[in-house]
Amino acid sequence: MTEFSWRTRREALAHLTREECDVLIVGGGITGAGLALDAVSRGLRVALVEKRDFAAGTSSRSTKLIHGGLRYLEHFDFSLVREGLRERAILTKLAPHLVEPFPFVIPIYLQARRNYDHPLKVRAGLWLYDLLAGGLNIGRHQRLNRDEALKLAPQLDNHGLQGAFIYYDCRTDDARLVIEVIKAAHERGAALANYTRLTGFIRDERGRIVGAQVRDELAGAEFEIRARLSINATGVWMDEVRSLNGNAEREAGRVRPSKGIHLLVAAERLRVTTAWLIPSLTAHRFYFVVPWEGRVLIGTTDTDYTGNKDAPRAETPEVSEILQAINSYFVGAQLESADVIATFAGLRPLISTGETKNTASLSREEEIFESEDGLISIAGGKLTTYRRMAERAIDLAVRRLAERFGPGRANGSRTKEIALGGALNRDEIESAAQRLTQAEKITPTTARHLLQTYGLNAQRVVELMREDERWRAPLVAGLPHVAAEVIHAVRQEMALTLADVLARRTRLCLLAGASVLGCAPAVAELMARELNWNPSEMARQLASFTAEYEREFAAPK
Repeated sequence: MTEFSWRTRREALAHLTREECDVLIVGGGITGAGLALDAVSRGLRVALVEKRDFAAGTSSRSTKLIHGGLRYLEHFDFSLVREGLRERAILTKLAPHLVEPFPFVIPIYLQARRNYDHPLKVRAGLWLYDLLAGGLNIGRHQRLNRDEALKLAPQLDNHGLQGAFIYYDCRTDDARLVIEVIKAAHERGAALANYTRLTGFIRDERGRIVGAQVRDELAGAEFEIRARLSINATGVWMDEVRSLNGNAEREAGRVRPSKGIHLLVAAERLRVTTAWLIPSLTAHRFYFVVPWEGRVLIGTTDTDYTGNKDAPRAETPEVSEILQAINSYFVGAQLESADVIATFAGLRPLISTGETKNTASLSREEEIFESEDGLISIAGGKLTTYRRMAERAIDLAVRRLAERFGPGRANGSRTKEIALGGALNRDEIESAAQRLTQAEKITPTTARHLLQTYGLNAQRVVELMREDERWRAPLVAGLPHVAAEVIHAVRQEMALTLADVLARRTRLCLLAGASVLGCAPAVAELMARELNWNPSEMARQLASFTAEYEREFAAPK
């Protein structure tokens, strides 16, 4: 694994000022990351710039699922579901340590209003879900009786409970998946830089885009990147980037941001061993309840959003709405706002159809737009289908490059074959965790955490612990994350700020809640030695991180 650090970023920016690239990608979420990997693996010269950190937006704020989308069946989006199920199967092979098959349960009650839909209709949907998965299915659905359902969730209301359906999808760490795709693109030669903001496009005498003007947000320097073709993969910011064209793209916006909030509670407060789909009693939708990283993740909402796209947050009424819905089913838990460890909100980049129907009814399928000046824009889609989205967009890019510059050297997409993050399957993780526990004198929980997070690259973190015994120390009491992960994030994952490490590389903003503020000074000291921060910069980083945590992750008071 090659270094991917602040030095790598500096070299990438210097390279981009000197040499033209074939494809410039704007946006460092899962879509941009997928585009970069697909393009560079075909032999194209690739650059990617992101105005914040990789996955700082929507791609770190999802429900953490890799799934076909069971709910899309009722909108007759059969092709979208089939594609999602196919991509789910591919990702379980490319990143088995990150994409874990997991059971999901839908309760069945005697009272019709407590069911998502009629049980026969739900059963038919599950049969179809299995059918669409075909030979790629990871487990067929089953009917559970009342006692079997209660064993999986003892706090579930048993009044009128008749049983449940169980089916299978996958859970993941969304930000970690983005980082692994980004690193795979880097290892194949892509030039990637976070904290590099697009400020405008460069055009030739015919008005075609031939590059971009960007600003290094850390150093304040501005420079130009020359590119044969540019792709806009900025998600909910797609329309703003298209408007930089200054001509025909000043049309009505195509992206309709949909806000979804989530909250996390302790596993001791909501005792579930499987994921659950809990119907809303006020609308035709459901909430996911997913055991995740030792906590329970609950979400999500689906509402129009017109606020600040850079800093969406979960508002108190939204949190109360979810708690009330969950408490109406898990009557033995009765969660309160004090039980909420952390919250977060993400914005789905849905494509507007010009209709007034609610966002929950809009398709999750992506669309690709081409401007007269050559800009390709892509939005919509979902985490699960990022690889296929990228393949389609780069297929188009290759055709356009061939039309303008003649047949090139680009090959077909190879991303079905590129393993991500030192892939380990679940059996390998368990056996490796036992060996690691004995050899390194760390807890089984920490050993399993390292392997599930980094796959084979966990060995890099282990080597850091051997380099300095102090780096074996936990970052937050009761959680498996160790100090060596901070060093690894800086040296191998281009983490440049406290928030990069605590919000996205380790997810401690979500898992530790307010306790993350207690470990922030120690993390700042570790980063300071790697990044040459002086006391003034350390203080600035701490202040900036605290503000971001309170603004975007803190539980409502």
